[in-house]
Amino acid sequence: MKLVAELMALAGLAVAVAAAPPAYDWGDDTSELSQKLQESKALCRAVRTREPPPADRPDARTAAALKGCDSEALYYGIGIKADPIKARQCAFLERDAGDEGVMAGSTMLMTIYANGMGAKRDLDVATHLACGIEGSVMESDGRVLHLAELKAKKWSGSDFHFCDDITSGLAMGYCSAHSARIDGAKRDAALSAVIGRWSPAERQAFAKLQQAQTAFVDAHGQGEVDLSGTARAAMQIASEERLKRDFLDTLQRLSSGKAPAFSTAQYRAADTRLNAAYRKALAGVEGEDFPGAVTRTGIRDAQRAWLRYRDAFLAFAKIKFPSLPSDSLAAWLTDKRTEMLETPE
Repeated sequence: MKLVAELMALAGLAVAVAAAPPAYDWGDDTSELSQKLQESKALCRAVRTREPPPADRPDARTAAALKGCDSEALYYGIGIKADPIKARQCAFLERDAGDEGVMAGSTMLMTIYANGMGAKRDLDVATHLACGIEGSVMESDGRVLHLAELKAKKWSGSDFHFCDDITSGLAMGYCSAHSARIDGAKRDAALSAVIGRWSPAERQAFAKLQQAQTAFVDAHGQGEVDLSGTARAAMQIASEERLKRDFLDTLQRLSSGKAPAFSTAQYRAADTRLNAAYRKALAGVEGEDFPGAVTRTGIRDAQRAWLRYRDAFLAFAKIKFPSLPSDSLAAWLTDKRTEMLETPE
């Protein structure tokens, strides 16, 4: 969650997107790598003046009502009901304010005009907006040619996406953050359904568990995922998302009485396996031959965070699921942790 928020906040700084007039246009790119990509650059020059219709902009009253809006959330229905028209109006406001993040402003307007969702489809306008997105040269070339192909075949779909044409690890991270935001909203809704009728005492205990779970997810993502490559952000987000999905699944199974049962002896055996896996994981990142960025400190910090998470889960379960044997739940959680250590990312 922390990484997703940071990526989305930095997106506007890391990726320069078109303003009106655009500060950047792929058609004018003079970099050495772009010299062999003249077809897409010519397409950009041909639609240089194809701005969105002025009538599509929000009036003053609408603009006031949409102050502080989020076009990404409005268009994709993230935590709210999808409203493509409001998303289009909001994207204009973001563009005017210079909020040109990966999923805001001109990028969202490109998506809206390409898909014909929230505005009349206009692939020339969408292409012009795409030309203002400054990313890797292969992304710029691919996105413009993609839109040209859609126009040539008179495409009438509604699933064009900024992330369709990404080629860089940086953009992969932004798109992973976008997907995580959508999935996170769905998990929040599912979690609300689980805890909807819990008592105040149960909710209070769960709040402490959530804090411990968030700390563990962050410690794992920062300390046990190899972040040495260009796709590190995407890898970290994917790993953290798996833990968040597993947490929700665990709660749902406990709430429905479908959790697996383990004996005290099985818990002791599980704890022994965990200790062995932990020692092996620490040994595995020693020496100069280890190529990744995971360290013993990172693994230790994650393990300590997991122990606090496990203890918080057991304390919560005593209140919410008093008939559930602590050793049974501890064994289940321990097996999950052992699997993580035995299959590092």
